[in-house]
Amino acid sequence: MNCSSFESLLDEFVDGALAPRDRALVAAHIPGCANCSSLLEELRVIDALLLGPRKLEPAPNFTFKVMADVRTTPRPHVHRIAGLAVIGTYLAFAWIAIGLFFFFGGATAHAAWLALQATGGHAGDAFGALSTATARLFGPNTFRITAAMSVLLLVDIVLAILVAAFVYFTRGRRAAQTPELG
Repeated sequence: MNCSSFESLLDEFVDGALAPRDRALVAAHIPGCANCSSLLEELRVIDALLLGPRKLEPAPNFTFKVMADVRTTPRPHVHRIAGLAVIGTYLAFAWIAIGLFFFFGGATAHAAWLALQATGGHAGDAFGALSTATARLFGPNTFRITAAMSVLLLVDIVLAILVAAFVYFTRGRRAAQTPELG
């Protein structure tokens, strides 16, 4: 066997995975070949490095250096968009788009307008039927029950607005009180 044949067997030789006959041939070749001997030594060193546990230690004052970098890093700027401005912009755009559609839409806009009128008429009929059914169900107390439900709905809306305002202003106050790093 020539030297190149033995080089391909050296890795298995180090791992102990060679057949006994091949192992004996490699063991006999190594003492007489400087090239294969040095390659075998490199493979053993690499195996020792890979198999041995390594303990990694952070650099001295690692925590101090990282915290110093954190303190000197500028605080990121968060761009906040006011929710009311977004809703107002959306509504303005929607009304402009709808107005332009009905102004320039021609026959399509006219058909859409007729469909909206018919839907409104059906909604009015449905509301009238609901009113009649409610009057039959509650009799003379219909007005009182309707008034009580309206007040309850109004109280729910006011409470929802108060909770939303509380959350909005609490978040703003919390953001203003957050200390800057540095």
